[in-house]
Amino acid sequence: MTRNRLLKRQLKKCGIDSLDSLDREKFDALLKLVESSYEEHEKSLRMLDRSLEIASEEMQEALRKNREQSWKMMQQSRLASMGEMISMIAHQWRQPLNVISLTASDLKLKMLMGKTDSRNFAKGLEKIVMYVHHLSETVEDFRSFFKTDKKRVETSFKEIVRSLEGIIDTSLKSSAIAVSYDLERGGRFTSYPNELKQVVLNLVKNAQDVLVERGVQTPCIEIVCGCDGQKHWLEVRDNGGGVPEDILGRIFEPDFSTKEKNGTGIGLYMSKIIIEEHCGGNLKVKNGSEGAIFTIELKG
Repeated sequence: MTRNRLLKRQLKKCGIDSLDSLDREKFDALLKLVESSYEEHEKSLRMLDRSLEIASEEMQEALRKNREQSWKMMQQSRLASMGEMISMIAHQWRQPLNVISLTASDLKLKMLMGKTDSRNFAKGLEKIVMYVHHLSETVEDFRSFFKTDKKRVETSFKEIVRSLEGIIDTSLKSSAIAVSYDLERGGRFTSYPNELKQVVLNLVKNAQDVLVERGVQTPCIEIVCGCDGQKHWLEVRDNGGGVPEDILGRIFEPDFSTKEKNGTGIGLYMSKIIIEEHCGGNLKVKNGSEGAIFTIELKG
């Protein structure tokens, strides 16, 4: 606001129509009052500008910290995912490696005892080659999880689970957990298969950990899929007793874990991010009659 405008406003407040009606003394007093008001006004504007500048700096700092936190969380999630994948590869490899070791030891013992022939020796070698090929396929399966695949392709939950069946069965067998599949009622849709595989494996691994930690007598996991014309869904069910009601609403929060040991909380959080932000679906959990039910829903 200019001095002239302040002067006119002050005259109006005082009921004065024109400066001509003022004597010199009154004019000087009025001018000082206007000058004082103008200085106060300028001071207020400077304070406002400084407040806005500080607020802008604080906002920029908050945004910087938020970006750093997001980057750290992403790095943590990658390391956690890699750790889980390595653990699953170890489970997948343990049985074939045991068979290879036993087969090689058996061939060596028979050779030393002179109880082998070329036919049996060839069969033993074929068995070793078959399991080595299986190990190689396992590495390729897991390696694909870390590829950047942003192209939607047509797939189904049946195809996704069947591609993981060997990994799932071997991992659960090592913990004496029974697994059943009901995959015939699902339909086809377009999405990101590799990312969906990662989520399915994580849900199965999470159920496996719960069953082992709680020492369930006859542990089992069911994997069921279906569609109703509007959406496609897949459920991973276990008989581990369910999620306590007081933490049911927090289970997908980052860094929140129900595991007693070595729990990061990243797995379920990242699974929800993948399904809801990448695939445009929904990931939810509820308690059934025997345990937890995790559901992936995708639009039809």
